[in-house]
Amino acid sequence: MCRKQRRVGMEVVMDRIVNAPELLSRLQEVGRCMELSSPSAADEVRTACRALAHTTEAESSEIAAAGQDLAKAAEGASDASLNLRLHLSLQTVMARIQMAATSSQAGRIWAAAQNLAELLLVTGKFLDDAPEPSWAEEFPPALCGLEAVRREFGNFASVLGCPPPPDQFGLDEVAQALHSAGQLIDPAPEAPLCQYLAGASRDLVRETHIAWIESHDWDGEGPSPAQVYAWYWNETLGGVALDGAKVEEAAATASGLAKWMGLDEVVEYLRDPDQVAYYGMMNVLPATPIRRSLENEEAADRHLRYGLARWYHRPLEASMVPIDVITGVLRTRRPYYYHHMLAHALLQTVCVQRVLPLGIVADAIVGKLAAFCDLMLDGYRLRCHYLPRLKTTHGWMEYLNALTTLHFPDGQQTSCCLKGSRPTIYGALAKVLYGRPN
Repeated sequence: MCRKQRRVGMEVVMDRIVNAPELLSRLQEVGRCMELSSPSAADEVRTACRALAHTTEAESSEIAAAGQDLAKAAEGASDASLNLRLHLSLQTVMARIQMAATSSQAGRIWAAAQNLAELLLVTGKFLDDAPEPSWAEEFPPALCGLEAVRREFGNFASVLGCPPPPDQFGLDEVAQALHSAGQLIDPAPEAPLCQYLAGASRDLVRETHIAWIESHDWDGEGPSPAQVYAWYWNETLGGVALDGAKVEEAAATASGLAKWMGLDEVVEYLRDPDQVAYYGMMNVLPATPIRRSLENEEAADRHLRYGLARWYHRPLEASMVPIDVITGVLRTRRPYYYHHMLAHALLQTVCVQRVLPLGIVADAIVGKLAAFCDLMLDGYRLRCHYLPRLKTTHGWMEYLNALTTLHFPDGQQTSCCLKGSRPTIYGALAKVLYGRPN
């Protein structure tokens, strides 16, 4: 399929990463030391972080600065626990290295191949367990007819420098393109570095959340899910004290709105505060526990992007592409529970409205939240529509294509996954929250 590449190995790599193998070795050593529980763990972490910082000096100024911040954070680590600042600093330096690595020619090819391969993998595993007829009969045409696959394959071919794929293609063409990519990226030092960072970054999110929880004083008692959810909200809203009772009160208000709209499943879900708190803590909260304030429309937009990115299992990415929607659905092996997300979007709207004074800023933020609620409502209706058809492979393909069209109406990545149309739910929100019509 592809024309023969004339440059391979190191020659296809742009000078983005000076010493990828040493960076990989230093990152692995930091990770190993942070997993230790011995009394000497803090000393080993400090040593490993200093070595990583020294290695980053040869890279870009941004990576070098992040490496120095990590070394400073490590100096404050104690034998008892590694603090939150250390985790956040490590997250930052890893993100900057990953950005530089995937900016090289080999890195771009690796990222495009990874996206395509992951989509094929999760779809193949899903269809392998699909009802009759067996996947061997339906898998190739159903897979290659999926719009997300066509888009990812087209992007992959473009990065490889190949002509666009034909309208009708099969797995043989995909396999040939992946083989060509492997010949280019296997000799490149960026490839193992990208591979390590992809997995380590995801794992670090959970460890950062744990470090955040442990950094607060719980008076010797472990926090409940409701307490953790309230503390996260306290961080997100910027200094406004929200305890479990206030979250429960906001849930009651959101439940009243859902009941008025006839959303019985949302009402039922909001009846259990512990369930609401636990789901919110695991799926809705911002990806990284960094304090941010909802004082303006841009901050609200950023908060929604991070929260939704976590929901779609891409915890460190603040925006999405169609492959994120598809792989998220297939990894969970069920259509998304949009009524859960709708319930939390209503809950967030209530909380924000109570914190911010009435005015232009509050109206703008509530408008964005309303657009998010509207998207979740459409997603819930889409789920209900296609649920009876999900007993066949073809039904799943229809649902997945409809889902990406819902989130990406123009077929492109969106900054916030909010639809451009005027939200239909805003009038109901204005009536309940403000006591006045829109």
